[in-house]
Amino acid sequence: MGKQKKWLYIIIGLLLITVFFIFQNNKNEDQIVKHHTFGSFYIEEKGYHIEPGEYMEMWVDGYNDAEKEENRVYFRVYIKDANVFNLIEKEKVYLMGFSTENDPNRYYLEQISPPGGENLTGEGR
Repeated sequence: MGKQKKWLYIIIGLLLITVFFIFQNNKNEDQIVKHHTFGSFYIEEKGYHIEPGEYMEMWVDGYNDAEKEENRVYFRVYIKDANVFNLIEKEKVYLMGFSTENDPNRYYLEQISPPGGENLTGEGR
């Protein structure tokens, strides 16, 4: 009887752990982070919006330059650091990585590298 009880406790423990992880994964399903990295991200437009004394938003609009025109997906990528934003040039191609944070439809810059240059990263706002 001692071995049977031991196995019963082990099985119950494993089931409880499994249920816990399933519950945690379902709970965090809305917080899935999407990552994108493109070796040739073409910056089509740059923009910003300022609310004096409150906040400033900066963004670039572009697409994966390696894609065929009919398959292009356009992205708006928000940039938190004004220094990085000021170094990005319109109508240029960059190696660029970005991801979602709290909003699954809003992308934030993680890393950008100009052709033959160093990586630019930063936090701000």
